[in-house]
Amino acid sequence: MSTRLFSSGRHAAPGAVRACALAAASLFVLLDACWAQSAAATANTTALGEVTVTEKSAPSVYSEALNSYAPQGVEVGKAAQSLREIPQSVTVVTRQRMDDQALRTLDDVMNQTTGVTREETWLDTTYLSRGLEIKNIRYDGGAANSTRSGSRSLDMAQFDNVSLLRGADGMFGAGEAGGVINFTYKRPQVQRQTQVLLSGGTLNNYRAELDTTGALNATGSVRGRFVAVNHDRREMADPSRLKRQMLYGALEMDLSASTLLMLGASYQKDRNTGFNASLPRYADGSDIGLPRDTNMGAPWNWIERENKTVFAKLEHQLSSDWQVKAQMRHTRFHEGVNGAEIESAPDPITLEGADWWIHQSKTRSRETSLDVNVQGGFDAFGQRHDVIVGWDMQRTSDTVRSLWPMIGPADVFNRIPPVNPGYPLGAWDSGSQTSTQKSGLYGSLRLRPVKDWAVVLGGRYTLRDSNTQYDMSGVLNSRSRENGVFVPYAGVVYDWSATTSLYASTAEIYQSQAGKFSAPLPGAPLDPVRGRTYELGIKNQWGKDLIASAALFRTEKKGEAAYDPAYPQTNWRGGCCYFRDGYLLSQGIDLELMGRITPNLQLAVGYTYNDNENKRQDDAQFSTITPRHLFKAWADYRMTGAMRGWSLGAGVVAQSSNFRSGGISAYNPVTGRYDGAWTPYQFTSPGQAVWSARLGYAINPDWSVAMNVGNLFDKTYYSTVGYAGYGNFYGEKRTVTVTLKGRF
Repeated sequence: MSTRLFSSGRHAAPGAVRACALAAASLFVLLDACWAQSAAATANTTALGEVTVTEKSAPSVYSEALNSYAPQGVEVGKAAQSLREIPQSVTVVTRQRMDDQALRTLDDVMNQTTGVTREETWLDTTYLSRGLEIKNIRYDGGAANSTRSGSRSLDMAQFDNVSLLRGADGMFGAGEAGGVINFTYKRPQVQRQTQVLLSGGTLNNYRAELDTTGALNATGSVRGRFVAVNHDRREMADPSRLKRQMLYGALEMDLSASTLLMLGASYQKDRNTGFNASLPRYADGSDIGLPRDTNMGAPWNWIERENKTVFAKLEHQLSSDWQVKAQMRHTRFHEGVNGAEIESAPDPITLEGADWWIHQSKTRSRETSLDVNVQGGFDAFGQRHDVIVGWDMQRTSDTVRSLWPMIGPADVFNRIPPVNPGYPLGAWDSGSQTSTQKSGLYGSLRLRPVKDWAVVLGGRYTLRDSNTQYDMSGVLNSRSRENGVFVPYAGVVYDWSATTSLYASTAEIYQSQAGKFSAPLPGAPLDPVRGRTYELGIKNQWGKDLIASAALFRTEKKGEAAYDPAYPQTNWRGGCCYFRDGYLLSQGIDLELMGRITPNLQLAVGYTYNDNENKRQDDAQFSTITPRHLFKAWADYRMTGAMRGWSLGAGVVAQSSNFRSGGISAYNPVTGRYDGAWTPYQFTSPGQAVWSARLGYAINPDWSVAMNVGNLFDKTYYSTVGYAGYGNFYGEKRTVTVTLKGRF
């Protein structure tokens, strides 16, 4: 089934924005009218009692007991807040939605998250929001950590929910305008309960989960939780296969009536054999038309990733108004790769030009982060005001060794892989050791000068942002340090009605470029990328189960590194030389609706229009794989009457066309490099819609069975368009998974 959606012409932008704004306004009016009618009906049947004003309590950030797609609260800004209180766009994928859609990994979640575009590579996936890369993640609202290799495979069984704050969050250490992902861990419960999940389906996809929790002493002051996962599946690119084991444990203790301590650890190991779904195109960019199960690697390929994490959280209530929160997190990551792959694009006439390469690597990483803050409130001028003041630190160490020799010519139609050379095949020929240290002070003040208005002011003061890099022999390559940088933030929220808030915000972008150097040699580190993101929006929340939002955004990003054409690129210090010349502009609209429309119908709908431009290149798109129109929706309906116990779900991820352009240099046997004849290319992936569905049956309140179908109409499409020589990935074929869930 082929579905072509939307116009991708540049001149459609103003009309698209007006249409989206009109649709959003109509949606809010309709939903507000429904809510008002429901409230009026309740008022007519319920006697009004005496109205008592009570202090507002912080909303819960945990979702698994709600059975809802709408969160009560989120912890993207250190303190638990409702979405209406945050003057930026935030999407939360709750536990219920992850279960209904069978979202098992971060990659599954991001594919369903509003405004997110996935860019796959042969070893990993990059996530883009508003055309800009999402480079930071957090856990339970702690210090910002960097995304790293293998993040896409992070297993969701250990988390209660995943949220994405779009736009810059420099105040809390995530200064890239793509946004920051926050993971909320499952917490131990007092009531004893064990949940099991067994699933199986096409592609020999088998999974087992165990999740048990409960009090560990008679008073319930010590609680524990343990989650275990075993997952084994065959990938579409035959004979690729993935095996995963994940363990998560947490211990929560009431040290006193005012002090809570949580200790936790997680372990995940993934081994993917026979991998490489990355496909080339012809040298002119045209599609080779290879089957969807094509594998450009060798059967003996393998990649192994191991992630070990320990963490601790302490919350101490100083008084009824103030508390101290402290978090520590330490991660050790190991990765090994042994693979052969076909790269470079064949000529469409001679079919020559592709080559076999060996890639072997070993990565060892350590990351430690700390976050300590004091948060609370005070009364002044007849209003309540909120304060957060804190300090955070992040320290990372990455050691990389690699080999990447070319083996010889390859025939993409008759792929005969080289023999396994052993791991490693010889001495590592390149590598580095990089250490970074970041620390800063941050503060946020939410003032309510008059009723219904809140002004949020804050910022971050960088104490240290340093980067040190050594080569494989231990020789110092580069050292840089920045400090004394202030990153401000400002926002305002107006409560227009009991259900509606209007907001505006501006946040500054701050992104270090310590690893890139200016001319002349030996060069000096470039100053950071700076810029601003602006957002104007409206949010509605009807009760606890339905949230809608609309936002206009604009991001200006300046000073990003651009190649200096006067200096040929080398491997020296990661590449020299550059100058600060980038000027990127991204603007558009986000629309979202999450939650329960009726007692039996839940929705999660998101639409993003994005227009991004490189102002230094005649306003051409800087992220051409980001579609101008991106629509994601999922609905689940629980039946009643004679069909009671049955549920039906359906969803779609739809987007307008995207494209990739560039050029490829032929291999030059004289120089032994790819500096031969230049062939330009541009190719387009047409607009598409990929549907999914679910059929479920609740056997009783504790046991249920469900069937999830991905790519319902078995559409053939590219989920990522890469380059002529590599990086093109087919979307997965139709898949069917049957899941049995129970609790006792």
